[in-house]
Amino acid sequence: MTTLITLTRRNIRLYFSDKAQVFFSLLGALMAVFLVLLFLKSTVVDQMTAGLGGAVTTTEMSHLLDVWLIASASVIASMTTALGAMNQFVEDRETARWRDFLVTPLSRWAIQAGYLSAAVVVSVIMTTVVYGLGTAYCLSQGAPLSWTGVLTGWTRLLLCSLGFTALMGFMTAFLRTRHAWTGVSIIVGIISGFLNGTYVTSEAMPAGVANVLARLPFAQASWFVRDPYTSQAIAALPEAVQEPTAKMMWIHLVVDGTTATAPVVAGGLVAMLLIFSLGAWAVMARTLPSARRVSLSR
Repeated sequence: MTTLITLTRRNIRLYFSDKAQVFFSLLGALMAVFLVLLFLKSTVVDQMTAGLGGAVTTTEMSHLLDVWLIASASVIASMTTALGAMNQFVEDRETARWRDFLVTPLSRWAIQAGYLSAAVVVSVIMTTVVYGLGTAYCLSQGAPLSWTGVLTGWTRLLLCSLGFTALMGFMTAFLRTRHAWTGVSIIVGIISGFLNGTYVTSEAMPAGVANVLARLPFAQASWFVRDPYTSQAIAALPEAVQEPTAKMMWIHLVVDGTTATAPVVAGGLVAMLLIFSLGAWAVMARTLPSARRVSLSR
């Protein structure tokens, strides 16, 4: 256990020592926030207000969009920061630094677990920072938030961090160079906002596409956090438009005609955690050279 803690600390320290890496791992979440707040917010608010027949004021819709965006961006951060932390795994493999680990008394499972554990810690820390700063922004704008909803959303966000860290660890286990990792990071940062329904509302896309996205864990995890976090903002709207607005903004998620529920989505995230963690360990173990081979090569 001591060696695992030492390796985890080492990987966390290396992640935070590279300021550019920290920034770019947050880029997906920051891109969603800046794109919506700086360029799209007024247009989206006007369109949605007009679409609801003027039953909602621009102030009410603006507050709802703010809290909805922060919940969405926090889920994106749970993915991108976990992937950013896994860069150390790719770098150590590319530079053959693993060889130094394998000739020490460190066990193979501890080496592998050190990378995944560090990614979990990084994801939790960075996601909490994004969530906390976003909450402070929403409160400063006068958006309706309940502390019960905020805390519930945060605990659900932690589960998202665990599930997506396992997924990103599994993906990274197949990468052998930092150039490959950079390419994957760019792709994940760009498409994450589309996959979790941040850039496009459900009614702005074909029904078939919306249904496919609703089946994926990205949109479900975002709903998982949005649901409690936006509850006060939805409740502040006139009752007649609450349900249509919630469905349009993926706050009420319907998958194949069935409304998503928290236990089912939580179970899916736990399944992701278990399946992809085991998968990442298996792939890492297959590609990690044995200590005997390293000793002979020296």
